[in-house]
Amino acid sequence: MIRDPDFGITGYTDRWSYRPGDTVSLHLTADAPSMASLALHRFRRFTPKDGAFELATERVEIGCDPFAIVPQQTRIGSCFEAALPDAAGLAQAFTLAVLARPTSIAEDGNGLLALASAAGALALDLLPGGSLALAVDGESAIALGGALPAGHWRALALTFDAARQTVGLAVHTPGGIRAATAPVPAGLFSGDLALTLASGRAPRTFNGRLEAPIVWRGALDPQEAFCRLEAFAAGAADLGPDTVAAWDFSRRMDSAVAVDAGPHGRDGRFVNLPTRAVKGARWTGSEQSFKHAPRDYASVHFHEDDLADAGWARAAAVALPETLDSGLYFLEIAGEAGCDVLPIFVTPKRRGAAAKLAFVAPTFTYLAYVNDRCLLHGANPEVLANRLLVLTPGDCHLAAHPEYGLSLYDTHADGAGVAYASRRRPCLTLRHTQRAWQGGIGGGLWNFGADLLILSWLEREGLAYEIVTDDDLDADPAALRPYDCVLTGSHPEYHTTASHDAFGGFLAAGGRLVYLGGNGFYWRVSTHPDHPETIELRRAEDGNRSWAAEPGEYYHAFDGAYGGLWRRNGRPPQALVGVGYTGQGFFRSHPYRYGEGCLDPRVSFLFEEPPAPGERLGATGVSGGGAAGIEIDRADTALGTPDHALVIASAAGFDDTYVLANEEVLVNRPTVVGHLTPLLRADLVFFETGAGGAVLSTGSVAFAGTLGDLPEDNDAARLVRRAVDRFLDPAPFPDPEAAR
Repeated sequence: MIRDPDFGITGYTDRWSYRPGDTVSLHLTADAPSMASLALHRFRRFTPKDGAFELATERVEIGCDPFAIVPQQTRIGSCFEAALPDAAGLAQAFTLAVLARPTSIAEDGNGLLALASAAGALALDLLPGGSLALAVDGESAIALGGALPAGHWRALALTFDAARQTVGLAVHTPGGIRAATAPVPAGLFSGDLALTLASGRAPRTFNGRLEAPIVWRGALDPQEAFCRLEAFAAGAADLGPDTVAAWDFSRRMDSAVAVDAGPHGRDGRFVNLPTRAVKGARWTGSEQSFKHAPRDYASVHFHEDDLADAGWARAAAVALPETLDSGLYFLEIAGEAGCDVLPIFVTPKRRGAAAKLAFVAPTFTYLAYVNDRCLLHGANPEVLANRLLVLTPGDCHLAAHPEYGLSLYDTHADGAGVAYASRRRPCLTLRHTQRAWQGGIGGGLWNFGADLLILSWLEREGLAYEIVTDDDLDADPAALRPYDCVLTGSHPEYHTTASHDAFGGFLAAGGRLVYLGGNGFYWRVSTHPDHPETIELRRAEDGNRSWAAEPGEYYHAFDGAYGGLWRRNGRPPQALVGVGYTGQGFFRSHPYRYGEGCLDPRVSFLFEEPPAPGERLGATGVSGGGAAGIEIDRADTALGTPDHALVIASAAGFDDTYVLANEEVLVNRPTVVGHLTPLLRADLVFFETGAGGAVLSTGSVAFAGTLGDLPEDNDAARLVRRAVDRFLDPAPFPDPEAAR
């Protein structure tokens, strides 16, 4: 039997989606060096039992010898790095200038920049109150009190002159130039220099924005340096023959490369993906997209808690068998130090060869919520959940390890929203044991945990299926074409353009879709061209938001697309699946009640005998006690629900823990809670599409909890089974025009 993770060993895989024959790279840590072994298990069942859930798996034989695990360190915090060769003559004299705007300052200081060679180093730190402290070879050399306050742009210049054996620091403030010099030892620098921005001697990296760093040979007068820095920031093409490097952060916005606009092409790199496509020192508000006004967006926002890659060494690698069936698998790593269990999805080598039914694992949604700390530090989750909440071992381990990074629902140390999320780190919320406050009374299952109930139902029903992930759809929008019927997870909330197009293309070609969730197809995200394990989100203008993007920063750096809701991008969920997000409540779920639509002959295949309008559907469930709840969707022809769509059943009359979605509210008023607004309802909808296809949408995150419940007469599970059977039948559905 598979063990539960105790986090004595903790790890991550290099990605979440594999094919048979692929090699899985395991990155693991433990408190002390120890030995461990690896076992591979195929998921079979996730069953409610005695107030908890029992995981049933089937072991798969693989060849993997015991291996060593050692403690790993995580490099957290973003910065900029560049190499400056000895040939530039900087060991004799140089000037470095940059624009800087801190957003917050830690009590123990933040690093701002460092220059190091084999002989010596300079480090500039930012201290509370906006004071600057320059150290030479670790010894304090210059202090400028209050020179760089949080929330303000300032120009900085650092000069070095070997002949005079001096170093100088200058800041251009509204009151004039503040400058100081200090002696340095002879031969401070020799050979190549390494430049780091947003990191110095202080324990924390910089929180704030940097723009237009430029390096010249020779020790320039501060006034001249600031004039030339201003010209570079304004886009001047002639940077002068003494320019060593000039990094233009407005270029190649979709990469981790910092382009050198100078004559020598000494590109730098960004570590841990600081946020790009943000407003710079020259932004006026006249343009909202960096594509239209690059100079307005020539800054980069660094954070002390950015994390794109934990950077742990590989502890082990396992080759998946070539004959492995598509499905969900668990890698159980167990040893003297403890145990961790890492899920992976195995997609087929040739899609559709073994089954015409596919389950689309919403990996972008899982990633958006990875290491969600809202329970620990968020805005009153117990108020939203309407109950006292209990921390799980995963929650406690997450609280003890801030270096594992943040979710897209958290805010950085400076209050800015987290716009990037990466898989290359321990993802503690992606465990079969994790419970969440959003999961409702009962099971507390959310996202991955709730989707285990759908997969368990598929296994229980004996339905042959294959796994496809959001990542697969993003890489190949035609990935669903080999299938006759596709099932979503309980909460397919986040989609890239390509993954959204994949669903639309599948339906346009006559595919059949069962949308088994709620709040789906809601937020637009993008993937990084060089870091496909990372997604970007801009919470723009509308929607239920744990933070809001700053004005002028609604466009993604990764692909240049306008972020925010798909609804604001002209693709409301109703136009794709017939229903769209309307509100949420995280306490109790409710049954649907059948409406007149259930009597239409077009949906007779869903029933042995048509139910009577008013009868209940889904009155039990492990997610809040019913099939309709948590996050719910409604049909709305004004937002794209097809005119011929049938509302088969609806759940309404929700309690006042349910609140209407922000995008439905034009003016704040008290009529946004459960019993006061007719918009707060979950609609179960069916409609035919062109080319013989059809859609059945449940419009409820809690619906998966009903599939996971095991009463003798599970009407919700039976309805979905009949829908899947018909959707797998090649007989075409009638043309939607005939259904009008």
